[in-house]
Amino acid sequence: MTVTPFRSPYKPEIGHVIIGRVISVNKKSWDVDILAQRYGTLNLTAINLPRGEQRIRNEDDQMQMRLYFKENDLLSGEIQQLNINGTIHIQTRNLKYGKLKNGILIKVNHMLVKKTKHQFIDLIDDIKAILGLNGIIWVYFSTVKVADEYFNDDKTQIDSLNKDEKPDFFSSILIVLFRNIIKSLDEHGIFIVRDNIIKYYNIYMEHFHKGIKKDDKDNFKKISFINKEQEEIIIGLLNEELEKEKAKKEKMRKEKEKIKEKEKENNKMKSKKTNDNFEIDDKELEAD
Repeated sequence: MTVTPFRSPYKPEIGHVIIGRVISVNKKSWDVDILAQRYGTLNLTAINLPRGEQRIRNEDDQMQMRLYFKENDLLSGEIQQLNINGTIHIQTRNLKYGKLKNGILIKVNHMLVKKTKHQFIDLIDDIKAILGLNGIIWVYFSTVKVADEYFNDDKTQIDSLNKDEKPDFFSSILIVLFRNIIKSLDEHGIFIVRDNIIKYYNIYMEHFHKGIKKDDKDNFKKISFINKEQEEIIIGLLNEELEKEKAKKEKMRKEKEKIKEKEKENNKMKSKKTNDNFEIDDKELEAD
């Protein structure tokens, strides 16, 4: 199942998870390029301080703003507020947001990135991704399991999120592979959601690298490159799988509609029977 969406500029909405690049550092805020018609504004009061510290921001914080974010830093955040004058406010207060590291950035058509319950996803092993609704995706390495919520008062969680990690050889190969998978989905107009990414990965590994082992470094590093012939086969098989799923969902939808119609008809019959009983009772009363 593929679509050919019109590539329009990203239109921010409150609650959207986004990825952006810091363009400039101001007195109390950062300008962030989020691929919208205007830069987003990240205020000093809207960031999560190091180690989850909870306090009012002061002049010292203003003096060391570049320690938090500097020009060209990549960050994840959430659209917090949209003003009438067009200002786009971003927040990174949750521990899952903030400066990005140990990964690779991919730009895609934002209309292919669907809003779901989970924009932060686990892929394979310690490879994870952030699916920015503004069309920027971050594939990265982290041993910390993706959680729906992170809490500022959980010191263990804070320590694990702030620890310095470096991807090993195998993780680096997988990061590049998932980057290429996502680019392929984008080029073929297929929705970029976790299910489709994993389906693509499984088809690729099953047909072209079945049984490959990590201790075979020379062959393992080859998996990151998907050639055009392989891509055509994978996309064909993936589309077949997606069409089957679509047909199955359509069949289930029709079956549910039939059940609803049957229930509706049964309710009508019950209602009619009740009304008929009332008419009989009325006639009996008249006869009396």
